[in-house]
Amino acid sequence: MNYQIGFSASSSHHRSWAVHSAQSGSTSQAFQGHRSALPASSSSQIPNAPLLHPVSLPHPNAASHQPPMSYQHPSTSHSSFMVLHSLLSYGPNLRFNVTRDLAHVQLRPDCPPTMLQEFAVKPPVSHMVITIPELPAWSIEVINLRGVTVNNVLAMIREMLNRSVASHEMQRSSRTVNAAMDSFRARSRADPREHPQGVKCVDFLGPKVFFAGLARARDGSDSWEIHFAQSV
Repeated sequence: MNYQIGFSASSSHHRSWAVHSAQSGSTSQAFQGHRSALPASSSSQIPNAPLLHPVSLPHPNAASHQPPMSYQHPSTSHSSFMVLHSLLSYGPNLRFNVTRDLAHVQLRPDCPPTMLQEFAVKPPVSHMVITIPELPAWSIEVINLRGVTVNNVLAMIREMLNRSVASHEMQRSSRTVNAAMDSFRARSRADPREHPQGVKCVDFLGPKVFFAGLARARDGSDSWEIHFAQSV
């Protein structure tokens, strides 16, 4: 597969991988089922790193083209048929460092920016709950009455993880807090503007700051688990 630079007509600073393929997929191929767990290693590097070009991210509350379903209780039959969008599943379609602004999200060229406006799951829902196995005390709630989109999910992940931690939330094991403090110091050295904001939720992830995909919660509910990797 050959990579080359491409340019978008948009004037924003969002980025995308550029690639030219002899085949093009239909919009329906953006979704895939989830019957297996994430691969054992989430940290393998993508070979032949591509060049990038700007793309536009939609507004988090951008309207979608289909009416959403109301949020389903875990006991309803719809829960077993939810299909996650491919941009939110494990794979090389999306590169998202959660410490950085959404302007730095990178997509492959065969994943057009319009995919960010598509529903996060099918059938569409107005409410998603995302849990963090590494940080069980915190969860991410995504709401869009017109239907939760991929961009809604990414925006809320970024917002929640970059929230400053309150003093009472630091009452954890000394080992966990020390690791978070190490991450905070490293982050502040890289960007001194970060120091006044103190420790953030993302610091408790340590070096695993790359979004590695969502997976269905293991308790059988309609919630999702988010996974992170040290690199993608």
